[in-house]
Amino acid sequence: MGALSILFTSIGNRASVILALSLPLCAYLPSAVSNALLPYMTFIIIGLISVAMIRVDLTRVVGHLKNPVSLLIALVVLMLAFPLGVHWIARYFSLAGPVHIALVLMACAPPLGSAPNLAYLLKLDGELVFNITLAGTAIVPLTAPWIIGITLGDQMSFDPWMLFQKLLITVGSSFLIAIVVRKVLGRERIKRSGAQLDGISTVIMVLFVATAMAGVSETIESDPVYMLFLLSIAFASNFGAQFLFSIAGLFVRRIFQLFNSGEGMKAESVLSFAMVAGNRNLGLVAAVIPIAFLQEILPFLALYQVPIYLTPLMGGLFYRYVLRRK
Repeated sequence: MGALSILFTSIGNRASVILALSLPLCAYLPSAVSNALLPYMTFIIIGLISVAMIRVDLTRVVGHLKNPVSLLIALVVLMLAFPLGVHWIARYFSLAGPVHIALVLMACAPPLGSAPNLAYLLKLDGELVFNITLAGTAIVPLTAPWIIGITLGDQMSFDPWMLFQKLLITVGSSFLIAIVVRKVLGRERIKRSGAQLDGISTVIMVLFVATAMAGVSETIESDPVYMLFLLSIAFASNFGAQFLFSIAGLFVRRIFQLFNSGEGMKAESVLSFAMVAGNRNLGLVAAVIPIAFLQEILPFLALYQVPIYLTPLMGGLFYRYVLRRK
């Protein structure tokens, strides 16, 4: 085993601790680090998606697509209806431009790449989460430019065609890299290299956190009230979406059960959809927008990582309580 392999294995075995420490540590990095890494945000996102896709068994995924209608409904709600609803709420409360932009971009984004891992950790439906994540990531080049155009056209000057191209290149290259690597390594070697891949993924995630979080401590010191406001918005957008979709989904499930037609709708599946609704890959969409707007929403992007990292703890308490009562 080579030195790099040993290093990545060691990092992978300590991934949870390293990632937990990366948030506060990176916040105290100078803002110059973030400014230096910002131009490479797209490559960091490509790396994250690629590593996640390398470990995917596509034949297994296809096997889980037993009900494409349910997946289609989930994607319409998640990738189209939800962003429009978030835009309406932001306008209703007259949120400032950067916050409004950040919230809409968050709602346009596909589920977090690590959402399937979160699902397994929370005892939810990991296969459903993976299918939604994969399909959402695949269609975001089509949905995001359209949604951004009709919601933020008066606040954010951008070329929808250029945004489509950047998203297509980012997502497409990630999938292509994953396919090539899977072909070269083979399934068995990939299975044996789980710890190494965890290590590589951890290093890339730390780079992403450094890009988003570096200089946050300086902003907190200069304007703590605004940062507290942004943190509350980040928590509300993440955990609020998880809670609302959980309640709404369980209510719909109960209505169907009353008519003996909801037997196939599992509580785990409803809660899985709620979990991905709140945990979105904002970095993917942020990485392809003009850098001037990226710098405007960077504080929200940084603070949005906090509820994501707390989902296993806080979300776990809620989901375990609901599943015990189902």
